[in-house]
Amino acid sequence: MDSAPLLLPLLDAALAARGHLEPADVEAAAREARVPLAQAWEAVRFYPRYRTEPPEKRFLLVDDPVVRGRDFARLWAELEDAAPRAEARAGTVYSQGLEAVGPALVIEERARWRVFAPVQVADLRALAVGKLPPHELEALPAELARAGGVLFEPPDPLPEFPGADALIGAVREAGLRGLGGALFPTARKLEAVRAEAADAKYVVVNGDESEPGNFKDRWLMEHNPRLVWAGAALAARAVGAGEIVFYVRGEYAAAHARVEAARAELEASGYFEGLKTQTFRGGGLYICGEESALLESIEGRRAEPRLKPPYPAQAGLFGRPTLVNNVETLAHLAWIAAHGAEAYRARRPKLFSISGDVARPGVYELPLGTPLAGALEAAGGAPEDLQAVLMGGAAGTFLRLPDAAELPLDFEAPRLSGDAVGPGALVAFGGGRDLWAVAEGIAAFFAHESCGKCFPCSLGTPHLHAAVARRERGPQLEELFLALEQGSLCGLGQAAPWAVRSLIRRFEGVRS
Repeated sequence: MDSAPLLLPLLDAALAARGHLEPADVEAAAREARVPLAQAWEAVRFYPRYRTEPPEKRFLLVDDPVVRGRDFARLWAELEDAAPRAEARAGTVYSQGLEAVGPALVIEERARWRVFAPVQVADLRALAVGKLPPHELEALPAELARAGGVLFEPPDPLPEFPGADALIGAVREAGLRGLGGALFPTARKLEAVRAEAADAKYVVVNGDESEPGNFKDRWLMEHNPRLVWAGAALAARAVGAGEIVFYVRGEYAAAHARVEAARAELEASGYFEGLKTQTFRGGGLYICGEESALLESIEGRRAEPRLKPPYPAQAGLFGRPTLVNNVETLAHLAWIAAHGAEAYRARRPKLFSISGDVARPGVYELPLGTPLAGALEAAGGAPEDLQAVLMGGAAGTFLRLPDAAELPLDFEAPRLSGDAVGPGALVAFGGGRDLWAVAEGIAAFFAHESCGKCFPCSLGTPHLHAAVARRERGPQLEELFLALEQGSLCGLGQAAPWAVRSLIRRFEGVRS
């Protein structure tokens, strides 16, 4: 990596010092990072956390699919009433990986966030007289890891590097795929980066988990980061990389701290011998989870997807061959290195974030191929009492229950019906929940998170949100779906219509 410091960490340090950025801060960061001043200002204006004026105190209701299906409107009305009386501004913030413990409230003062969950109407009313909710939350509770699982266990001892051929062969034999949702064969990525001749290569850990309904990566980063770092180190040695950048979602303060603490511990123990490592706080936008946009973010630019080819394996971070893998994927890789492909195939483990109308929401390690009903029952949900599951998060689809109860949760079977397991998010909705309200929240999320680079997405997602708010159906809506899917540059715009289309077709029995 260039010897100059990275831009975003320099801006973060200045932000932490006073709670906002002055022009002199931006100028100093640009000078130290050796980037044009215009690029530094472009980053400041793109990433929402970089305020250039002293911030107001804000009460932010977390907007996610679970609360949208319940009493979002009532909670929001109470917050709007309470905030002015507490000399604060009311607002919302999208999913924070808190679906299993919400509804959640964020109180923002200066550059600091305090998270409270769960909150009820009475808690929001009490804010008006200066009384904070009782449940302050730094990290997800460790006990959200339900029913045991090999990926919940810290690596002891740390897995040793078996050699590049042996590791890549084991990953191939195990059938490991990218578990952030894309499902690309991991061995092929490793081979592609290894095959490149370059004076420098990188491994980037994608910890920018921003998919509403998904929180399994947050749990891993907060409670088992050593396993993920081990996977990253093994992957780096296999592909010949000399540096690892662990990119943690910007809003996940506890995850960032624990990932960094694990890095320092492993560095001190000698596990990273010959490797440079750093923990990087993400940009705070959903688009940062797209692998090429994530690389742009590390380089100090707007997180916008790159045109492909070239792919990151050929020209990634700073133009060098780069392996980008999701947090869960690298945790699996470390386990395979320690226990072998045969043991892995015998288990076929996959992490699922299960929330909503189930008795025990949490992170579940289940074998691939588990029927949807089995996953819901493990979490204390009765499929016969539920009307729907949102599978895959916001970039997912609604499944009708009990019709889909026996659907195997693997990588191939759901695709036959146009669905996908994605990152493994399952949000359950009981009878009487307003699925249109959930879809409206999803559409609002995509409209807000569009990076603006391509017109089909930047123009189409606000139109989609307006159409869902009006409960529109018909041929014009289908045309909008197609424009988003076929014209958008990346998966954000392409996936925006999926939940709405599935809701109309499966719950109203008509084409949109």
